[in-house]
Amino acid sequence: MYWYIAHVKTGQANKLVSSLNKQENIEAFIPKKEQWYRARDKRTYVIKELYPDYVFIKSKLNKDEFDKKFKVFFRTIEGLIELLDYQDVYPLTLDEQSFLERLFDGGYVIKHTLGNIINSRFNAIKGPLIGLEDRIIKLNRHDRFVTLDCKIFNGKFNVAIEMVD
Repeated sequence: MYWYIAHVKTGQANKLVSSLNKQENIEAFIPKKEQWYRARDKRTYVIKELYPDYVFIKSKLNKDEFDKKFKVFFRTIEGLIELLDYQDVYPLTLDEQSFLERLFDGGYVIKHTLGNIINSRFNAIKGPLIGLEDRIIKLNRHDRFVTLDCKIFNGKFNVAIEMVD
């Protein structure tokens, strides 16, 4: 299975996912994450897009087959989509695919992780970060997130955490 990434105009991601999911040999989705939210008396986790304005596409087709089959389709929606063509991003490497699959739940959402702090390091007890503590490059206790080292886009992203005693 190959993963591709498409950059879309602001507000067009859901429309593209809907169009792509009608095609054969394709599964499109918008990756999301839980994020800690607090305002006045309200404290909860909300679902936010992991990479706003990006659509991830899973396909059994390799890059050449994918280009051949969907080149015309993408031209018909020109202005809506732009396939990324960075080295190691289009398609994503197998390492990054497996890393993201490990973090996602069944609905392509990265849930928060329960854990505690031992010697100033986050120790995951329950959630997607179990076994990935070595990829944590920053811990923000106040805003309840850790920053993970990742090769996709800017090289890092935040994952929500919850502290337990």
